[in-house]
Amino acid sequence: MEIDIAVIGGGPAGATAAKLLSRAKRETVLIERNLKNEKPCGGGILSKAFKEFDIPRQLIKKRADAIRIVSPKGKTHDISLGAAFLAIVHREEFDAALRMAAVSEGAALLEGTLTDIQHVNGQSALTIKTAAGDTSIRARHVIAADGVNSMIVKKMFGRFPRRVYTAHEIHSVESESDLSGRCEFRFGSVTPPGFYSWIFPHKDGISIGTGSEHTGEVDGYLDGMLRDSGLSKGQRRGYFIPVWDGSLYYKNGVYFVGDAAGMVLPFTYEGIYYAMRSAEFAVAAVLKNKPGLYKKLWQEKYRKRYLLMRALQRYFLKNDARMETLVSLYDNPHIREASVRLWTQDDVKINLIGGFTALIKKYGSGR
Repeated sequence: MEIDIAVIGGGPAGATAAKLLSRAKRETVLIERNLKNEKPCGGGILSKAFKEFDIPRQLIKKRADAIRIVSPKGKTHDISLGAAFLAIVHREEFDAALRMAAVSEGAALLEGTLTDIQHVNGQSALTIKTAAGDTSIRARHVIAADGVNSMIVKKMFGRFPRRVYTAHEIHSVESESDLSGRCEFRFGSVTPPGFYSWIFPHKDGISIGTGSEHTGEVDGYLDGMLRDSGLSKGQRRGYFIPVWDGSLYYKNGVYFVGDAAGMVLPFTYEGIYYAMRSAEFAVAAVLKNKPGLYKKLWQEKYRKRYLLMRALQRYFLKNDARMETLVSLYDNPHIREASVRLWTQDDVKINLIGGFTALIKKYGSGR
């Protein structure tokens, strides 16, 4: 089979790419290994995505209008997100809806697993394992949207993207009155070094979890979180989250988007919205047949934001004392306002690195 564009991976990035390409009347096949997959994910996405990508708001199961941060010594800050709330979705339903939107624009949908990719005579030769047997596909362009365990990245570079291991449990609670409406981030020695623990709203109650670059220590810390929250150990699911390094965009006819390219915001690890934006930029490059445009668009929009968030993570999550300082900074309304704009808005007017760093120096200098 010869086609114009093959999109590997039917999550938010892949489905968005297939929809936009098909809308532009480009022949597109969207290949997803498991159409009933429910990714073990918190399911949080910036609410603005629903308008920007024309997503039905009925897919929102819950919403978080505030973020609570908790310091190692128990100091807390509740930070309102204003109109930019965090929408909580059910990933199986959400991803399926995005795929169907792509199909409605004309994309073909194939359930199968990529087992091989070769660059041959300016095209990508793909081998897809399906229930009916192996299928060979030649594509002029490939969108690699096959996640943190990207087989395309593994085949082409001999490694998976850099990543951290996380684990979480879903708990139904008798009363959610004190937990609903916000996402809680806990910092300090009660969480793995360099990371945080969380309690998020979930369609079935709450999601509670943590993560680390050291896989073996995650379960112990999560057990402690459960004890501190008065919860018994439940059904646990582990999964990897990519770590952004800004190195992966395009090679040999393949555009890397979403988790396969590590397009997850450092510190917060918010990935769904940025996965969809990366797909949008990659599609623009495909349509203009200018591969370098993808990297240019991404870096113009998000590189400074990502660099700043990575720098903040590396500095403030180094030890308990710095984490305590981080939470204390939010005593200042200027820091709270700048942070919300940084997390939720694309049209931030301040110089992201210079401006935000100046705010921290100005209002945190006495600490």
